[in-house]
Amino acid sequence: MNRKLWIRFLLLYLAVVFLAVCVASLYSHVRLRSHFVALLEEDLYRTARTLSVVLEPRGDEAALDALCRELKEPSGYRVTLIDREGAVLGDSDRDASSMENHLYRPEVRSALDRGFGSAIRFSHTLNYPMLYCAVRAGSGASSYFLRLSVPLEGVFAELSTIRSNILQGSLLAFLATAPVLFLLSRRMSRRIERVTTFVQAARKGDFRRRLYVGSRDELGVLEKELGEVAEQMNERIRELGTDRKRLLTLLEAIQDGILLVDAQERILFMNPYAREIVRGRGESVVGRRLMEVMRSDELHGLVRLAREGAQPPEPREVFFARDPERPFLARAMYVRETAQGASGACLVLLRDITERKRLEKVRADFLSRVSHELRTPLTLIKGFVETLQDEGFQDAPQAQRYLKVVEENTDRLVRLVGDLVRLSSIELGRLPLRVQAVSLKELVCKAVLAFEVRAREKGLLLTLDIPDGLPAVLADPDRVTEILFNLLDNAIKFTPQGRIRVSATARPPGAEQGEEGGPPAGPAKHRDGRPQFLHVPQGAGGPAGTVVLEVEDTGFGIPAGELPRVTERFFQGERKGQDREQGSGLGLAIVKHLVKVMGGRLAIRSREGRGTAVEVILPAVLDEDG
Repeated sequence: MNRKLWIRFLLLYLAVVFLAVCVASLYSHVRLRSHFVALLEEDLYRTARTLSVVLEPRGDEAALDALCRELKEPSGYRVTLIDREGAVLGDSDRDASSMENHLYRPEVRSALDRGFGSAIRFSHTLNYPMLYCAVRAGSGASSYFLRLSVPLEGVFAELSTIRSNILQGSLLAFLATAPVLFLLSRRMSRRIERVTTFVQAARKGDFRRRLYVGSRDELGVLEKELGEVAEQMNERIRELGTDRKRLLTLLEAIQDGILLVDAQERILFMNPYAREIVRGRGESVVGRRLMEVMRSDELHGLVRLAREGAQPPEPREVFFARDPERPFLARAMYVRETAQGASGACLVLLRDITERKRLEKVRADFLSRVSHELRTPLTLIKGFVETLQDEGFQDAPQAQRYLKVVEENTDRLVRLVGDLVRLSSIELGRLPLRVQAVSLKELVCKAVLAFEVRAREKGLLLTLDIPDGLPAVLADPDRVTEILFNLLDNAIKFTPQGRIRVSATARPPGAEQGEEGGPPAGPAKHRDGRPQFLHVPQGAGGPAGTVVLEVEDTGFGIPAGELPRVTERFFQGERKGQDREQGSGLGLAIVKHLVKVMGGRLAIRSREGRGTAVEVILPAVLDEDG
């Protein structure tokens, strides 16, 4: 092993022994010190009691000092006599007249309260630690305190000698155990290294190794069990390896959610697509109830029917509370033979049918809109033709009016069919393109000139804002003209009053935000009057930057709910009462696809009741110098 395990074991054992020795030494020192002090304190108290019985302090300070010195000789203790007010009457080591009042000494205060008191403190008078013991003697006015004290230097010196002996003995014991600990750590580390080597080989798929069972302790039992497991795994690993790879590949490739739930509807397994359905929470949902992860009454009822019925129930459409706009087709099947612990399990299959539903809706809407667009002119043509058949041509002016209506609706049908064919050609890539460097200013001026009369008749101000020096764009001039005609036609059609502004600006490289940084895909449903956006991304932008062609009006605007669908075929939306003009609903769909095939992008900005601005973003052409 790279990091020697036996060294760590040895250091650990030595640290434990060293800590035990240190704790034992410290404990012994503390206990011996307390014991010696207690013995000395008891001897002081006993001596003080004996002296207080036979002592009668009388005379002046000099006589009492002499008396204290006489008492010190046989006892070996410093003797101090203190009156009831704390004044020192006599002392064996100092002149009593030079000593301060001792009433507030701890031992004196304790003796005053309990008749006996002791304390250990540093004596500033003698400059070394002392043990003081005081007793109260006498009674009444003749009461006094007899205090005996002794220096602790001798006790501490004796304790130091004992502590040194204890430390020497502990050190010898510590050194004696080191070889034993070394052998023990080496033996233990070797056994663990063998187990580690075995596990590492097993993790790599090598189960041919066998472990030597060194003893019958817990580690020996582990070695034996691991050996038996290796034998069994070596037999099964070959059988399960191939099947597991096939199953995992199959489950990962299936674009359906697969879940296995037990009898209590706890999730036992889910494939990657099912994890994507629950927003990628993955393994965290295994073991939780199905209703906690996928809240759907329909799915819960389907699982119950599958478990109760003899035959699998019919698939049903389900929705989840987390994403109610995303439908799934769910199937459930009761699994009668499962692994132990999974009795009553049920297999659930989930297929996302959002795209199918959307295509069905688009198909239905398309058929409905085509039918509506075709029905109106056909009905008018049929009605006026029948009228002409019934009335004949006796009234020539009236007949001419009927024929004019038939002609207009026939032209409308021709335009409608032509737009459909054109849109299909664009989508299928069959529309020929002549991509070249195109000057936008010239094309825009021609388009604006073509719509000036129509705008003036409606009372609209049509303005043009194209700066000089605008870079050329890489596009098909005919397609650009067609885009301009569709946008100007819509702007005039849906603007009852106000103005229409056509402008173009250049954006340098890097200023174009691109697909990720552009306006949001879909409307931002603001209620404070801020613009709402629809962004149809493509690949506009490059080393030369882009040119933005914008057609802005002050018309009705587009409701937020309709903005994502304005580029769909035949979509016309709910028009206001004052909006009488109707189109085929193909104009913006054609614009979107034309911009797309030319490598541009389309952005629509609108505020309901305040107007709409449509941006066509095309790649600019590099200068000759660039």
